Amino acid sequence: MVRKQATVNPARFLVPLIALALVSACARGSGRDTASRKNLAVARGYVEAMNRGDASYLDDYFGPGYVYHGVMGELDADGFEAMHAMVLADFQHMRITADDMIASGNEVVTRWTTHGKQEGPFQGIAPTGKEETIHGIIISRFEDGKVVEAWEQLDFLGMWRQLGVAEPAGGGGTPD
Repeated sequence: MVRKQATVNPARFLVPLIALALVSACARGSGRDTASRKNLAVARGYVEAMNRGDASYLDDYFGPGYVYHGVMGELDADGFEAMHAMVLADFQHMRITADDMIASGNEVVTRWTTHGKQEGPFQGIAPTGKEETIHGIIISRFEDGKVVEAWEQLDFLGMWRQLGVAEPAGGGGTPD
């Protein structure tokens, strides 16, 4: 008697394994996704508060031991608030637009644009009355729904050119 070898349909096992892997991945990621959504909401709230001129929101925004790494060096929460107040005084009617916001776990990356008019002295530049548009990016690290650390970079050269204190690219200047 010749025995017929049993054939196994790999899909019979593969489909349940894939389903199990997907359910497991979703369960593991759901806490992170919830934190990401909450952190995005806090970051959006910050942008909205700044556009309203509501600096009191910063108290709700910063977590214990907040550290800012950016254009003015390393600052704590008080130093950041002082820097922000100076910028708002020098560039009145400034509007911030969050062009892109991406959250992953405890970090939110915001690519932003500001529009404003320089009406006060800023970093040794006398008031120009000129409109400016600045682009930048900030990476914010969250703990317990508050920002505890942030890294920011912005296009200072572009701003200086708009304010007339730096030569435009190809402006005929000569290197020293």
